[in-house]
Amino acid sequence: MKIEHFLEKNEIREVTIFKQLVLNGGKISYTDMLDYLAVAKASLDKDLESISFRIQSLADQVHINYDGQYISLTMGDEFSLQHIYQLYLNQSVKVKLISFLFEHQEFSIIQLAQKLMISDSSLFRKIKELNSYLKEFGIKIRNGQLHGEELNIRYFYFQFYSYIEDKEALIASHSDKQITQMVQAVESFLHVTIEPESRQRLDVWMLISKNRVKHKEKKYSRLREQMQPYLEDTLYQKIRIMVLRYFSRYSIEVDEEEAMLHFAFLLAFPILNEHDFHEYTLERDRRAPIATIDTYIVETIIIHYKFRRLPYMLEREMFYHLSHIHTKLYFFQGDIEIYDYEEIIAKEKQFTGRNLVSFAHTLLEVSTSKFGIKNIEDNSLLKVGLMKYISLLAIVTFKMTNILQVGIDLKMETIYTETLDQLLILNMRHINGIHVEAYQSSKTYGLILTNQQPAQKAHYGEAKVYVLSEILSSFDMKNIQRIVQQLNG
Repeated sequence: MKIEHFLEKNEIREVTIFKQLVLNGGKISYTDMLDYLAVAKASLDKDLESISFRIQSLADQVHINYDGQYISLTMGDEFSLQHIYQLYLNQSVKVKLISFLFEHQEFSIIQLAQKLMISDSSLFRKIKELNSYLKEFGIKIRNGQLHGEELNIRYFYFQFYSYIEDKEALIASHSDKQITQMVQAVESFLHVTIEPESRQRLDVWMLISKNRVKHKEKKYSRLREQMQPYLEDTLYQKIRIMVLRYFSRYSIEVDEEEAMLHFAFLLAFPILNEHDFHEYTLERDRRAPIATIDTYIVETIIIHYKFRRLPYMLEREMFYHLSHIHTKLYFFQGDIEIYDYEEIIAKEKQFTGRNLVSFAHTLLEVSTSKFGIKNIEDNSLLKVGLMKYISLLAIVTFKMTNILQVGIDLKMETIYTETLDQLLILNMRHINGIHVEAYQSSKTYGLILTNQQPAQKAHYGEAKVYVLSEILSSFDMKNIQRIVQQLNG
């Protein structure tokens, strides 16, 4: 599910205009915008007029200008595209519909249509559109209620209040002593320290859980099945005792499944810090599904890159991130894409190379196959999982890359060498795994860049020597990159 799915077609175009302006340095020709949007001139003019009206209250923060040829954007230093999205989402009927459903658990068509000030037919259309997107979460709005597995419902609301609706407003309006005590109970029972950002995530989850706990018709059939390998898990047992004791204080009867919901959430999201999670991994059953696939993927990465062994802390970090990825794949369905998938993948390829992206696809195929997940097109959970695999592989690649020491030794007058040394260093910043500096005879280098062949072969010791044909030429840069890859390979 994409953020844009909460907006209307014309609103999506308007947001896209902002996005294209940001991607094009704040200025784009009118004809290029027309071509990109594939709309008629009248439609673009109408969109620009609508944008001007919508942002008029933010004139001191954001401004769009059209001079007859170019469309340009200016924004305040503390104002971003994210604020533009939020402006549109705050006015979205679909967002208001989901918020109402969360607050009241159910609605009648007449009641909600009046509340949203739209016709019954428009409301039916909005519900139908939302259901087409909610399908990937395994939930559906029917007869004025949200139907589906309880874990999927809470997970959707958690994503919704994390990325779509204002979570700060939710916390401010719903947080109370009961929520504070629940978060403190998590820290106390589990003997962990929850950091501020993670605490905010937990606050949102607990608010949603408090709202849903008294709902009568909750479904747990899939969750019960998934939890079978974890009923004796040490962390689950602690959570189970905590949940049953906590709710008994308030005379609220809860099923054991309530503890299962919290177990899945705490492992799927970075609530526990890396140290506390590591302490848990020392106790968890390594034959359970998530632990098994964590180990299998780590071993696959080690074999693929032909590493003899990984540094202890790097391996620990890998298990931490992989467990979040695999827990989400195991327990949850759907996701909200907060980043442009195609754009991120394209940038990742440019930054990390096609081979790394291809290997990430292989890892995703392995994990989804092990969990029996069908690779459905446009499955946001799998898209986000792939991006996380790519990021993890990038972390491993960077941390395991040997740093090649490169020395620049230009035989020219000092007035030139100081400037050209710096220019060479700047032009080589994009090459991973190297440290570049002006040559110092007291140091050892793996590669020397010079503009004159040394008189004696051993002048630079065992360093590889590359003689520049034309300083800063693309020909030399290409060759240097090839040599670096060879030396680091």
